[in-house]
Amino acid sequence: MLMDYLERWLTPNISLTDFNDRTIVLRYALHLSGRMALVAWGLIVLLHLLFHSLGLLPYSVWQGILIGTVMGIPLTITLGVLATIVVGRSITALADARLEYLRQSRTDMLSGLPNRRAFTEALASDERGVLLLLDIDRFKQVNDRYGHLAGDEVIVAVAREFAGLAGDHHLVARIGGEEFAVFFRDMTIEEAKRAADEARQAVETTVISAGGQRLNVTISGGLAMIAAGRDYAAAYSAADRALYLAKGSGRNRIVDEGELATLTTTNPPMTEPSAQAG
Repeated sequence: MLMDYLERWLTPNISLTDFNDRTIVLRYALHLSGRMALVAWGLIVLLHLLFHSLGLLPYSVWQGILIGTVMGIPLTITLGVLATIVVGRSITALADARLEYLRQSRTDMLSGLPNRRAFTEALASDERGVLLLLDIDRFKQVNDRYGHLAGDEVIVAVAREFAGLAGDHHLVARIGGEEFAVFFRDMTIEEAKRAADEARQAVETTVISAGGQRLNVTISGGLAMIAAGRDYAAAYSAADRALYLAKGSGRNRIVDEGELATLTTTNPPMTEPSAQAG
C-alpha cells in the first residue's frame, strides 16, 4: 500500500514519446528528484529522532538533521537527475528499436510497400471503398528467362507505379510474390476501375531495365466493393475471382466483380480461383 502510494506520488505522467524531448526529460528528472529529496529528508529526520531516542547520536538531533539536509538533499537531487536522464535515454532507445521492429515486420523489404499483415490491419472494420487485387502476368517466365534479380526489378517497378497511384489517401501493399493489393477509399467501382486501368496501361508502356535487359510486363487485376454488410474476406474472395477471370480472358486487363457472370459464361474456368499461374 505504501509502495503504491509512493509510486503514484513520485512518478508524474509521461509517455514514451516525451523522452525524445530533452526539455521534458529534464523537467521530469527535476520533478522526480525533488520529490525523492523530500522523501530522503523525511527519512533523515525520522532516523535522527530514532537514534536520538536510543542515545546513539554523538551530536544533537538538530545538528544531525541540519547536516543531513545540507548534504543529503543536493546529493539526492543530483543523483536523481543523472539517473533519470540515463534511464530516459535507455527507454527512448528501446522504444525506437521497438517501433523500428514493428515497422519492418509490416513492410515488404523488396518493394518498400506495406505487406499483407499491414494492409489488413490498416483497413478499419467500418471502411468503405473498392479492393483491387492485381498480379504480374507471366512473372515466372520473367524469372526463368532473365533471372530472379530481374524479377525483383520488375516487382519494384510495378510497386512504384501503384504506390504513386495510391498516394497518401489510398492503401497499397505487396501481399505475395508477384501479387499486390490496393484499397481505394471514397471511390465507386467505376472510378476505381478507371484509375486501375490507367495504372495498368502505364505499367504496360514502361520499359524496365532488369538484369541488363530492357523488358515490358503487363498486369491483370480484379475489383470488388467493400460496403456495409460485406466484410473484407467477402470482398477479397470476389476480387480474387475477378482477377482469376482477368487472367483467363486474355490477361493485361482489369475485371470488376460486375463482369463475373458474363466472363464466366464466355470463359469458363478450368481450375479453381486463386490458381493465378501467371
